[in-house]
Amino acid sequence: MNESCNPLANVSTPNETVQTPHDETNDNMTDEIPEDRNNRLKSIVWDHFTKVKVDGKEKAKCNYCKKLLGGRARDGTSHLRRHMKICTPRLSTMRHNNGQTFLTAKVLQGKKELGTGIYDVENARKELAHAIILHEYPLSIVEHIGFRRYSASLQPLFQVPCRNTIKKEIFKVYEVEKTIILKLLETLPQRVAITSDMWTASNKKKGYMAVTAHYIDENWDIQSQILRFIYVHAPHTSERLCNALVECLMDWNTDTKLSTITLDNCSTYDAMIEKIKDKLQLNTLLQDGALLHMRCCAHILNLIVKDGLEVVKDGVERIRDSVAYWTTTPKRKEKFEETGK
Repeated sequence: MNESCNPLANVSTPNETVQTPHDETNDNMTDEIPEDRNNRLKSIVWDHFTKVKVDGKEKAKCNYCKKLLGGRARDGTSHLRRHMKICTPRLSTMRHNNGQTFLTAKVLQGKKELGTGIYDVENARKELAHAIILHEYPLSIVEHIGFRRYSASLQPLFQVPCRNTIKKEIFKVYEVEKTIILKLLETLPQRVAITSDMWTASNKKKGYMAVTAHYIDENWDIQSQILRFIYVHAPHTSERLCNALVECLMDWNTDTKLSTITLDNCSTYDAMIEKIKDKLQLNTLLQDGALLHMRCCAHILNLIVKDGLEVVKDGVERIRDSVAYWTTTPKRKEKFEETGK
């Protein structure tokens, strides 16, 4: 998997700097705004909200609880996304009908009252998968006796799944998040910039390529999504790296809306870019691919610093040996403090 594969992500929510407007009730009369075919709302949150006018002001009405929130273009969508996560009627519709109803304590205006809740086995299993992804827990946590006892104390009806079951659940979460990102990238009017890096094991036999997409959202904020972590077999030749990267780009439908690909500054990547151009349609690239390759400035700066340290390497080693000599034993340090020699 990238998101990780960690498109989770999103499981990684992008930070948005738009100020959250003040929530308003739906006591006033509202008029629904007809959809303009030439200016359709592109964010997926509008699948759950309807634009209406209240006293001449544009509002976003929740399709589930009918609550009114700010709906102007400059209000953004971050407050709408937050409302979707806490909207009780929406969450209820997402639960399955075979869930078990139980009593639970709720705090309303400082007073504890009993309310009804729904225990859903599939939802509990999905939340466990989200927790493992979010905190990078090992899959073996579901087999730990302490974790099983803790889960049983919270909800005796919940049977902790085995490692293979929770692995399948995690892949389900990945597929859902991938579908969301695919839909976003397909409706994105701007181009997508790609960055890629390579990690190689000390024995040079294993390597992983990380591919990240960068784009500008509807609020003109720069967002990033990890598309994939790719295992690349050795040897890591330009042809093999090219095939892995092009396969990822086509899998995410970004091969026709590329702007640039940022890579480390080395001869292997230079040869890889030329092979990528042969596999892609040049008429879909900026300047027929002339601007496709961008060399990573951080990697170039790292090479400069390494060359600079080589010049002063002898002096740095002498300073290190001197510090190690005086800090080897406490007696030598005390003698130096007393005599200065």
